[in-house]
Amino acid sequence: MSDHIKKVFKGVKKEILYFADVALKSGATNVGKELANVTRDVNQPSDLNLGTIANSLKSGIMAAGQELMRVGLERVNALSPTDQKSKMSEESTWT
Repeated sequence: MSDHIKKVFKGVKKEILYFADVALKSGATNVGKELANVTRDVNQPSDLNLGTIANSLKSGIMAAGQELMRVGLERVNALSPTDQKSKMSEESTWT
């Protein structure tokens, strides 16, 4: 494999690991917050049912997804326009 391709794969691997780390941390935090809110909102243990837990999990997972999108957009926007153009031109010369 050429050095160029190795660098590309290394960069892709780095980004995947970064997003996996962010997803796990964000997901666990958001789901934990939602579950904590459910236990505070119920008056009696009988109010805590499977539906409220499922809704809390859904809300936490959706919040984690939104956080991932925000982080991804920040990383894309962090590239300067000249970096984006040079990377695009490099990619077009590879094909």
